Amino acid sequence: MRNLFGVILASFLLATVINSPAAKVQTFLPQPDFEPGWKWDFEPEIYTAENLYEYIDGEAELYNDYYFVEMATASYALKTDESVTFTIDVYDMGTPLNAFGIYSSYRRPELSFANIGEEAIVSDLNIRFYKDKYFVQLNAGSTNPRVKTTIHNLALKLAAAFPNTPRPKELSLLPSQNQMPHSLKYITKDFMGQSSFGPVVQASYKSGFSAFIVINKSEKESRVALKTFRESIAKRGEITISSESISKRFSAKTPYQGKMVAEGFKNYILGVSGYKDQQKADELLKKIKARL
Repeated sequence: MRNLFGVILASFLLATVINSPAAKVQTFLPQPDFEPGWKWDFEPEIYTAENLYEYIDGEAELYNDYYFVEMATASYALKTDESVTFTIDVYDMGTPLNAFGIYSSYRRPELSFANIGEEAIVSDLNIRFYKDKYFVQLNAGSTNPRVKTTIHNLALKLAAAFPNTPRPKELSLLPSQNQMPHSLKYITKDFMGQSSFGPVVQASYKSGFSAFIVINKSEKESRVALKTFRESIAKRGEITISSESISKRFSAKTPYQGKMVAEGFKNYILGVSGYKDQQKADELLKKIKARL
């Protein structure tokens, strides 16, 4: 039985590798005979940005914010017990950075992680991972131990079938020293309620504060966005120091982020929030600027 499983799964992987990286997402879904005893619970379905809400109503907007391209899903059930099921969702997010971004929206430092793909969030009923431009969810429909083992094995095989790609450079903009594990995020829109901001990378640090970098298209766009940001902060907090010099820097006290300092630099806006020690915040800003 193990040999049969190996042959079938090898054929499945070979087909996906031949088609990668231009493969349609449905080619990554295993056929129900990937292992004896399984059948379709429902056959593969394809969703795009226009109709994803039909599958995940309430979350589709989040995926579209990360420029989701296409998703394929299928569900499997045991032939001997149709209550034992699991589902695989494979999302083509267009780029590795967007795949990390949607993955990071689910990530919390207190969750459990595994080395599947680039990284995976794991629980008894769910595995989420990303690799290359793909984000994958495997959801168990029951607590049957066979399902847990099966989705774990399939996650490893799926991850092996995806191309190996370099880490997006944006994810290395913030210093890794003292960065809290699993806290790095990539956010495409409306960070801190700012529609004028470009994409943002954000991370928490062991000193108890967080840092962010807004990536705008140009220095001019960055100056405008920083001015709008300062005006927005002034309406709901207190601007403590403001500079109209070349650095375009301001410090503030806010209801939700606590103390904050923000500074324009080239086409970026750099920020540190939630700190108590201004000197430590300034030191982190200097380290960030040095990396840019």
